[in-house]
Amino acid sequence: MVDPDVPPPEPEEPRGVDLWLAPFFRDSTLWPVLAVVVAIFVVLGAWALLLAVVDRNLAALGALLLLFWMSLDALIRSLRRGGSLLLAGCIAGFWLLSITAALLARRAGWY
Repeated sequence: MVDPDVPPPEPEEPRGVDLWLAPFFRDSTLWPVLAVVVAIFVVLGAWALLLAVVDRNLAALGALLLLFWMSLDALIRSLRRGGSLLLAGCIAGFWLLSITAALLARRAGWY
């Protein structure tokens, strides 16, 4: 039974990564900005993958390992603090899109 004297709980305020990431998914006027940011990150990720794997560039391999470590660390910290799965989806999407873009660029002969 609901006590009429107790106010209903307020929705939890976004915090951490959700505070600055979620508005890009909610507000449709920011979707072009989101698309450009995603494209830039995916191209940079694909480029780092191609440099590390195809050219066997040690600096690119180090950058790629550092990027993977940072992704994993951010994901673990967010989940420990009780953050939403939005960051996990963004990280997984980044890696999947970067790998796909690198494979397509390699197959098309662009690299």
